[in-house]
Amino acid sequence: MPKLNKYCLITVAVLAALIVFIAAVLPIIIKNKAVAAIEDATGRTTRIGSVSLNPFTLHVAVRDFAVAEKTGPPLVAFRALDASLSPASIFKRALIVSEITLDTPTINLVRTAPNRFNFSDIVERQPKEKESEKKAPLRFSLNNIRLKSGSIDFDDRIVGGGRKHSVRSLDIALPFISNSPYLAEKYIDPRISAVVNGAPFSFAGKLKPLSKSLETSVHIGLQQLSLPHYVAYYPVKPPADLTSGTLTANLDLAYRISADRKPELTLKGLTRLDAVAVDLPGGKPLLRLPSLQVKAARLEALAGNFQFQSITADGLELFVERNQRGEWMYSRLITPAKNAEEAKKTNEADQKTALQVSSFSCSKATVHFRDDLPKGGFTTTIADIELLASNVSTAPGAAASYQLSLKPDQGATLKTEGKFSSTPLTVTSTIQLAGLKLQRAWPYLDRYLTAPVQGTLGLATEIGYSEPAGLTVQKGSLSVAGLGARYGNKEGFDLASFQVKDAAFRQSDNRLEIGDIRLSRGNMSLSKEADGKLSLLSLFAGQSAAQAPAAARPPRGRASPSTAGAPRKEMSYLLRQIQLEKLNFAFTDKTFEEPPRYTLRNTNLTLSNLQGPKFAPAPLRFAATYGKGATLKLNGTVTPAPFRYRGSVGIARLPIADFEPYFPDTFNFSVLAGSLDTTVSLDLALKDGKAKGSFRGNAGVRDFHSIDAVGDQDLLKWESLQFDEFQGNFDPFALSVREVALNDVYSRIIIRRDGTLNLQDLVKKEPVPLPATVQASAPAVAKPAPAAATVAAAQAPAPQRQVSVGSVTIQNGTLAFTDNHLPQTFNSTFYNLGGRVSGLTSEESKFADVDLRGNLENHSPMQITGRLNPLRDDLFVDLKVSFRDIELSPVTPYSGTYLGYAIDKGKLFLDLKYLIERKQLTSENKVFIDQFTFGKKVESSQATSLPVRLAVALLKDRKGEIHLDLPVTGRTDDPQFSIWGLIGQVLKNLLVKAATSPFALLSSLGGSGQDFSVITFPPGSSDLPADEEKKLTQLAKVLADRPGLKVEIKGFVDKGKDPEGYRQELLTRKVKNEKFLHLVKEQQTKEGDSGANVQLSAEEYSKFLKAVYKKEKFPKPRNALGMVKDLPDNEMKKLIVANTVVGENELQSLARERSANVINYLVTKGGLPPEKLFQASDNIYQAPEKESATRSRVEFNAIAR
Repeated sequence: MPKLNKYCLITVAVLAALIVFIAAVLPIIIKNKAVAAIEDATGRTTRIGSVSLNPFTLHVAVRDFAVAEKTGPPLVAFRALDASLSPASIFKRALIVSEITLDTPTINLVRTAPNRFNFSDIVERQPKEKESEKKAPLRFSLNNIRLKSGSIDFDDRIVGGGRKHSVRSLDIALPFISNSPYLAEKYIDPRISAVVNGAPFSFAGKLKPLSKSLETSVHIGLQQLSLPHYVAYYPVKPPADLTSGTLTANLDLAYRISADRKPELTLKGLTRLDAVAVDLPGGKPLLRLPSLQVKAARLEALAGNFQFQSITADGLELFVERNQRGEWMYSRLITPAKNAEEAKKTNEADQKTALQVSSFSCSKATVHFRDDLPKGGFTTTIADIELLASNVSTAPGAAASYQLSLKPDQGATLKTEGKFSSTPLTVTSTIQLAGLKLQRAWPYLDRYLTAPVQGTLGLATEIGYSEPAGLTVQKGSLSVAGLGARYGNKEGFDLASFQVKDAAFRQSDNRLEIGDIRLSRGNMSLSKEADGKLSLLSLFAGQSAAQAPAAARPPRGRASPSTAGAPRKEMSYLLRQIQLEKLNFAFTDKTFEEPPRYTLRNTNLTLSNLQGPKFAPAPLRFAATYGKGATLKLNGTVTPAPFRYRGSVGIARLPIADFEPYFPDTFNFSVLAGSLDTTVSLDLALKDGKAKGSFRGNAGVRDFHSIDAVGDQDLLKWESLQFDEFQGNFDPFALSVREVALNDVYSRIIIRRDGTLNLQDLVKKEPVPLPATVQASAPAVAKPAPAAATVAAAQAPAPQRQVSVGSVTIQNGTLAFTDNHLPQTFNSTFYNLGGRVSGLTSEESKFADVDLRGNLENHSPMQITGRLNPLRDDLFVDLKVSFRDIELSPVTPYSGTYLGYAIDKGKLFLDLKYLIERKQLTSENKVFIDQFTFGKKVESSQATSLPVRLAVALLKDRKGEIHLDLPVTGRTDDPQFSIWGLIGQVLKNLLVKAATSPFALLSSLGGSGQDFSVITFPPGSSDLPADEEKKLTQLAKVLADRPGLKVEIKGFVDKGKDPEGYRQELLTRKVKNEKFLHLVKEQQTKEGDSGANVQLSAEEYSKFLKAVYKKEKFPKPRNALGMVKDLPDNEMKKLIVANTVVGENELQSLARERSANVINYLVTKGGLPPEKLFQASDNIYQAPEKESATRSRVEFNAIAR
C-alpha cells in the first residue's frame, strides 16, 4: 500500500510538475523558440507578448504577436490567438482543433517592384524541400474558426502614382475545414465580412473545399466598391479612363466539379454599377452611366447559358466624336481584328452560347454626337432615349419584343417597336419619325449640294426581315413639311408638303409599290443660264469620281448581300398615284439678252399606276394656269418607254407672244398679241426618233397682232383664225381640216424708205457658205457610197403628204399698203376682203374652188375665182382675177416719181387669167385704163427718160381708153421666174417701144400686124402703092382713135435708085399729062380727072409718048432731010430718060411729094384732121434703121400733145 501510495505520490508529483512545466515553463520555451524560429525564417524582429497553455482544456493562447518590418508598421500582427485542441486527435490520429479564434489581426503588404513584395525575401529564405516519396497527408480538422476585426493594408508602389488598399472590419467564420474523409464530404458554411477600400463586403456559402467534388455555393455581397481604384491592375492598359464608378453586387455563386461530370459554374443575383464615368485620354468624356442594374436569373458560364431576369440602365450618356481625318473616337478603343482561325473559333463559340434576357430597359439615355469631318462640323444631342425589350433570347424560335423612343435632334422624335428573334433571324418592327429638320444635315450634304435643303421630315413604316423572305417594308409613309432650297441667282423651290403613302417593298421578288406620292402647295423658280444649263443643277455640287466616297467593302472572304448567291432580279415597281397639287412654277431663259419669264400657277397633276420595268399605259391628268389666265390641260394615258401619250390636250388663251424668243432666228417680225385655243385628241408615240400616231380636234388663234421687226409697223392682225374638226397622222403625215375661218384680218404691206419691202425680209436669208476652195480646212473626203445604194436612195420617192381642207373662209379682211420710199408717201387699203376656198386637197386630180372678193378703198371691187391645188407636189392654178373701177389719181406719188407727171384722173380695170400646170405658166393680163390723163410735170431724179406721155397718147383711143393685152408665159421651176417681174418687164418694153418704135406699137395695138412706122414707094415715085394705101387706111383708123397723138411725116429718097425711077416716073407723068391735055381739048374729061389718074392703053401710050418726045428740047436724031426721025417707043423712052436731069432739087421735091401724098391720103381718105399731121424735113438720104428696109419711104414720128 505504501509502495502504492509512493507510486501514486510520485505520479502525482510528476504530473504536477508536468502540469507546472506545461503551464508555466513550456509557454516560455515555446515563445522563445517561436520568436527565434520566426526571426530566423523571416529575418525580422518578432514579438510575442505571451503564450499560455492549459493542459486541462488543451487551450493555447497567444497575445500581442507582431513581426516587425525594417521600417514602417509591422508586417503581421494580432492581438490574440486562441485555439482549443480536441482530445479526439489522439484517437483519430489527426489534428483536430475544436476552436480557433484570431482577434484583431493586421497585415501590411507593400509591392516594391513587379512580382516583388515586402515579404518576397522571406519566401526566398526558405529552404527548398528535397524531392522524396510522397507521404500521406496529415489529417486535420479545424473547427469553429473565427477571425475578428481583421485589417489588411496593401501599399502598391508600382502602379502609376501608387495605390493603397485597405481591408477593415474583416470577420471570418468557418464552421470547419477538414481533409478527413468523413468530414470532407460535409458542407461548411463560411461567413466573411469586411470593408474593402471603404466598400462593405460580405461572403457566405456552403463549401466542400477538400472534397473530391469541390462543391461550392456562396453568396457574395459588395456595396459601392470604387472601380477606378482597380483599373490599374487590368492586364492590358485600357484605351479609356474609368474616372468614377462603383460596383454593388448581391450574388449567389455555385461551383461543382467531379471526375464523372463536367465542371459547373452558376451565378445569380443582382449586380449594379453606379456613377460610372469613362473618359478618353486627355479628359474628353466618353460615357456616363448613373445606374446599371443587372439581375441574373442563372448564368452558366462554362455551359454558355446566360439567363438574365432584367437589365436596367438609367441616365446613360454616350459621347461620340469623329475628327477631321475621319477617325471615330471608338476606333482607338476597338481591339484589332483577330485572325481568321481565331475569328472562326470565336464565331463557333458564339453560336453555342445561349442568351436570354427577360427584361431590358434603358431610360433617359442621351447620346452627344459631334462630327468634325464635314465642313463646319455637326453636333447634335440624341435625348430622351427610352428602350424596353422583353424575352430577348438566342433560343430557336424565341420571339422578343422591344420599344424604343428617342429625340434624335432638335424637336424630332423617333419611336419604334416590334419583335425579333435571332434563330432564325426575323424582325418585325414599326417605325415613326417626326420633326426631323433636313437643314441639320447640311454639313453632310455640303459636298453634294451648294445650299442647304429646308424641311421637316416625318416617317412611318412597318419593316420586317426573315432569312427566307429577306427585307420587307409595308405601310410606309414619308412626309416633308416646308421642303425648300435656294439655288442660282435668288431662285429656289418651296413646297408646303411632300408625302409618300402606302409604300411597300419585298426583297424576295425585288418589288416596290407606293400608293401615293403627293407634292402640295409650292413654288419653284428656275432658269436656263447663259451657258445653257438649268439653274436647278447649280444646287448639286460638281464632284469627280476620285472625290466620291468609296462604298463600304465587305470583309474578305464574305460576299456582300447584293452580290451573294444568284444574280438579283431586276426591280419592279408600281406607283399607284403621283399627285402635284397647287404648285406654281416660274422659268426664266437667260440665254436671251432680254430673258423671257414663264409662269405656271395652280399646277395640278395626277399620274396613276406607273409601273416598270415593263411599262404600261398610266392614266394622266394635268391642269395649270399659265401667265395671266391661260389654261393648260392634259387628260389621257402615258407610257414612259417607248414614249406614248393617248388622250386630250386642252389649251385656252395661251399668249403666243410669250414664246417669240423661241421663233427661228430667221424670223424678222414680232408678235405683240395673240392667244391660242385648242382641244386635241392625241395619240403620239416616239419610235426611232420619229413621231407616230394620230390627232384630231379644233384650234383657234384669237386677237393676233404682229409687227415688222425692222420698222415696228403693223404687219398682220386678225380677230380669229379657227381650225374646225381637223384630224390627221404624224408619219406618214396626213391632215384633214373641215373648215378654216379667218375673221377681221388686217395685213399691211410697206415699202420702206430704202425701197425694201417689209415682206421680203420677214425671214432672214441665211449667209451663203464660202466655196470649198476658200475654206480654211476642208474636211476629209467621205468615202463614196456604193453606186447601188446611191441610186436606190435617189429613186426612193418620199411619201406624199395627204392634206385636205374642206373650206377656207375669210371675212372682213383689210389689206393696207404704204410706200414710204417715195418723196410723197403713198397709202392704199383693201377693205371687205372675204370669200371662200372650198375643197383643198393634196390629191392630184382634185381642185379647190376659189371665190374671193374685196374692195379697194371701199370702192373698187376685186374678185378672184377659179380653181387651184397648192397642196399637191405639182402646183395647179387656174384663176381669174378681176379689178374694177380703180381710181388712178391717188397713185400720183408713183407717177410723179417714176414718170415725172402727176395723174389728174383715170380709172383702171384688170382682167387677169393665170393657168399653172405642170410648172408651165400661161397668163392673160388684160388692162383697161379709162380717161387716163397726166397732170402737171413733177421734177424727179428717178423719173424715166422714156416718152411716157407719148406712150399714153399711143395707147389711149378716142374714147380716152387704153386697152392692153399682156400675155405672160414661163416656167415656175425657173429660179428667175416671177409673174410680176415678167409683167413689169412687158410694161417696160412697151414704154421702150413707144419711145423707139411708136408706130410699131400702134401696129400691134391696131391688130393688123403691119409696120405703121414707114410707107414705102417704088423708086422715083411719090404715088402710094395700093398695099401702102391699105396700111395708111389702117393707120388712119388707129390715129383717129388716139386724139392725143400727133404725127410728124418725113419723106426720104434712095439716092441710088430714086433718080432712075424718078426719070421713069416723070416720063410716065408726062405721057399721062399729054393724054389729059388731049381730053381737055376734046372736052372729054370728067369731074375728078387729072393727069395723075388717067388711064393709058398701049396704043395710047405710044401715041402720047411721041407727043412728049416732040416737046423735049434735047437734040434728037434726024434724017437726011434734017427732019426728026420717027423712032421706036423704046428708043424714044431711052432718049427722054437719058436727057432728063435729076438733081438735088428733084430729089428734095420727090421727098416732099411723098410726104405730101401720105398726108393727103390720111386727110382725104383716112379722115384725119390736117392739124394732126405735120410735114417735116430732114436729111432725105438718111438710111432707115434696118439695113434691109427700103430707102424710098416716108417715116412717121409720133408726137404727144
